[in-house]
Amino acid sequence: MSKYLSQTELGKLYGVTPFQIGKWLVEAGLRDKKGKPTAEAFRLGIVATRPSTNPGTYYYVWSQGEVENLFHDLGYERPKSTLLTTKGGK
Repeated sequence: MSKYLSQTELGKLYGVTPFQIGKWLVEAGLRDKKGKPTAEAFRLGIVATRPSTNPGTYYYVWSQGEVENLFHDLGYERPKSTLLTTKGGK
């Protein structure tokens, strides 16, 4: 099973802001322009929800493996310094 990460966590891996990750997710067809995940992202299991620290609210998390593959196809690569720290671990 794939690890799911927030946009903030993905941004740390790629050395960019969560806002930039959001733009890339739109470009990949996983988010609409209003910031909501697409039906396709849910259908493919690329996005899930996690409870927020605020009761009754949630946030979206993204399948790290699937997103990394899509970002690679779009030409976005992780900095080499983050590759060793996350493969197979935290």
